[in-house]
Amino acid sequence: MSQSDQRKPKHGIPESPRRARAWVPVVVGVAVTVIVVLAVVVAAVRMGPSTNEAKHSLLPHQHKSSAPAVQPGRGVVAAAVPKTPSAKPVAVTVANRVKAVGAPPGVLSAHIMDAATGETLYQSGQNTPLIPASNTKVMTAVALLDSTDAGHRYTTKVVADGSALTLVGGGDPYLRSTASDKYPEYPSMEQLAKSTAAALKKAGTTSVTVSYDDTLFSGPAWNSTWPADNYASEVTPITALWVDEGMVKNNPWARNKTPAVMATNTFISQLRSAGIKVTGSATRHKASESDKQIAAVQSIPVEDIITRTLQESDNSAAEVLSRQMALASGKPGSFAGASQALKEHLTNLGAWQDGAGFQDGSGLSRGNRITAAMLSHVWQKVLTTPKLQPVTNAVPVSRVSGTLEKRFSDPSTAAARGVVHAKTGSLNGVISMSGWLRDADGRILIASFIINQTDGSARTWLDAVYGTVAGCGCTR
Repeated sequence: MSQSDQRKPKHGIPESPRRARAWVPVVVGVAVTVIVVLAVVVAAVRMGPSTNEAKHSLLPHQHKSSAPAVQPGRGVVAAAVPKTPSAKPVAVTVANRVKAVGAPPGVLSAHIMDAATGETLYQSGQNTPLIPASNTKVMTAVALLDSTDAGHRYTTKVVADGSALTLVGGGDPYLRSTASDKYPEYPSMEQLAKSTAAALKKAGTTSVTVSYDDTLFSGPAWNSTWPADNYASEVTPITALWVDEGMVKNNPWARNKTPAVMATNTFISQLRSAGIKVTGSATRHKASESDKQIAAVQSIPVEDIITRTLQESDNSAAEVLSRQMALASGKPGSFAGASQALKEHLTNLGAWQDGAGFQDGSGLSRGNRITAAMLSHVWQKVLTTPKLQPVTNAVPVSRVSGTLEKRFSDPSTAAARGVVHAKTGSLNGVISMSGWLRDADGRILIASFIINQTDGSARTWLDAVYGTVAGCGCTR
């Protein structure tokens, strides 16, 4: 799901895709103990940007932080770590704060814990499997990082057998059609076409045929649990080859039904513009291992892809990452393979519960089921496991970025502004939110909520809950 975290769903469809919104690059703070990790997170929050620093732009912008700056895959820069408050929150105090907000507007699964100790501070229906909406994306992101090293990039390439070219999709969800010098530098089909043309001219080849290979992913491109009439503007048919997420130019709500063909035609047009004659039309063809690679472009690092996906609640990108996770886990790159792999990762992390299940990786499916306790357990793993830590600051920040940029506007929830890092979720009758926050005592608390059979008032209720917990001096 996406921006409908901010808007009321209509006709039962989930949130609309969020484009032109700010997002926060990943800040990875790796430490050898739980206390060190959590203290780095506290430092990052304390020194984070004020709410008026969020800018609307077509591409992401930098998010200031005092946590160690890390270039993906290049190691950690040491930093002084302040002491974590020693006073521990009292469970009854936290629980009373939540109860004072009033009864939840729907069926609730909720869990709040102290991140450092794992102590439960509040729970209600915490083991009840409910529809999680876009909080499914948290699980997908964590499983992907559990199976893929930070810094990994996905390659889109062109291979040749004589004058027969094959464009091979590598499953880059953010491959652009045209180049841009704005940060971050997403790879583009235009760059690939120019590199291909240069290689062909160097070899004395001026006329070619072009086919495409999108066989990295398998199985159906459209999930059988997604209603085609309602979700057509929410997610692109999933393929390992597309540009601009398959969206039709000048119409952000229209998505191409055959995005791999669209991407190939874009490549052909750009190849012709670069002086290469292309005969025939694009056909589907699996590249041979004997074909020679003549050009390639690589995606931004996987942790940066995750950040944009979670910030924008991008359904299409999440489904591509879900299949990449399946492949990295030794499963087929399909909806079924991804569901199997996700269960295995959550089981290995000790977070799986009976009754849970996944039918997709984005949260669009109403057949997904998880519990608040599962979410909290996963978030504690994220905060305390270096390999998973890119997710820590990948999610939106209250009143600063992503789908939380416009939340917590009521003065009564002011305590939550800038200190809540959480993933939102929204489907018809479903509202969810999970992540971590810093309370008034400086402790890091994990808060996970899923509400089913509800309406838009659940957002207001959740804002009030997060606000009261963030403002709590809960050590007494």
